[in-house]
Amino acid sequence: MPQSQRFDTGADGVIDPSIWRGMTMSRISRRSALRSAGAGLGMLGMGALLQACGVQGAGGVGTGNGGRLPNAGIGTAQWWSKQKLHHVVNFANWPYYVDVLNGKHLTLDRFTAQTGIKVSYFEVENAQNSFFAKIRPALEAHQYTGYDIVILTSSNPPLSLAIDFGWLIPLDQSMLGNFRRYASPLVRGPAWDPHNKYTLVYQSGWTAIGYNSSVVKNPGDSFGILFDKKYAGRVGMFSDPQELGSAALLALGIDPATSTEADWLKAAKLLKQQKSDGIVRAYYDQSYIDHLKNGDIVVSQAWSGDIFQADLNSKYRDLRLLMPSEGAMFWSDNWCIPLYAQHPKDAMALMDYFYQPDVEAVLDYYNDYICPVPAAREVLLHPTGWAKQALAAMYPEVQLSPSVTANAPTVFPTPRYIKLSRSYYQYKSEEELNAWNNIFVPITEGA
Repeated sequence: MPQSQRFDTGADGVIDPSIWRGMTMSRISRRSALRSAGAGLGMLGMGALLQACGVQGAGGVGTGNGGRLPNAGIGTAQWWSKQKLHHVVNFANWPYYVDVLNGKHLTLDRFTAQTGIKVSYFEVENAQNSFFAKIRPALEAHQYTGYDIVILTSSNPPLSLAIDFGWLIPLDQSMLGNFRRYASPLVRGPAWDPHNKYTLVYQSGWTAIGYNSSVVKNPGDSFGILFDKKYAGRVGMFSDPQELGSAALLALGIDPATSTEADWLKAAKLLKQQKSDGIVRAYYDQSYIDHLKNGDIVVSQAWSGDIFQADLNSKYRDLRLLMPSEGAMFWSDNWCIPLYAQHPKDAMALMDYFYQPDVEAVLDYYNDYICPVPAAREVLLHPTGWAKQALAAMYPEVQLSPSVTANAPTVFPTPRYIKLSRSYYQYKSEEELNAWNNIFVPITEGA
């Protein structure tokens, strides 16, 4: 069977070639690193995170929830008008998450060549929550974290926490020319930041369903497959309480982003029934993909990148991705400027630079996550100038034509995929997060 026929095309009939793009590379998935190293904060709750960071709560800090910051003028238009370029920016990110060739980052080097701003790039975010715990004491003490840009994820509590406590600098909206011109509708005004006041999307992906098409002949198009007794003992669910609860809410036709505690209880009831019926084999962390590969389970909640990066070995050729009709959870990693950053204007220049189509084309050729700039697709199909040279230089490592990336709906989503994207619930308080965890965490215990 041709490789391009290995994956679910969905109702729009578009084959998903990005699922196998880059599989020949040995580098690690950023999303895999997030989930394997960073799972578990949901079980701790905001209060525990506060204690872990050695602080006693927001105290006198924050503009996100009541304007408590002593120097509350930070991030205003007047404040931004006084900022100057320092020609240096310190950027913290996940490993394997910026294009790299022979130890050099082509997109970052071009930025420096164009602007004279040197980028000091740090691959220090091996786990979202532990990274946030490391920088939080500096924020609490009104000090520079050492980074002018950090990447925070929409599906993890630290982003909500940072916004709520006012620990992110509101962006200079006058420096977002490329974003205004080229940004996808998916990344404009997201649920976690409705006016893009604090964040811009860096890269995105989905939590959907993975299944073995050699066993599951007629998967349908619904989350209902995860609750089907036909597959009793062969269904995998996530142990992450936010992912687990969100899947059950979608199965009930409830949008997680606007759900209530009463909805959470309904979702928990569905999950408890699923468990008591013996449908769930186990509640997995990142290891679910190994069990899906070896046949222990035949259908599971799945992170899209894991299915994309399944080996090209013929024994895994039947793994496919299903985008349910109820929607799939859409997560994004976001550019943020932490409070007290020393080079905020340089940070703004770098963030907006990446919203140029030729820059995003090169980045997504390497990453293959959801591209926030639709116009980058045309660059991949018909590259010119710097982009053509960069893509050609990267080809020996990436090993697939840029057109493969350009034609992947998991990189450049079809209208159907966009319509199916759902946002996570954004916790408004410690009490809400604890309530969610108290409802969903016990379901996974003793399983």
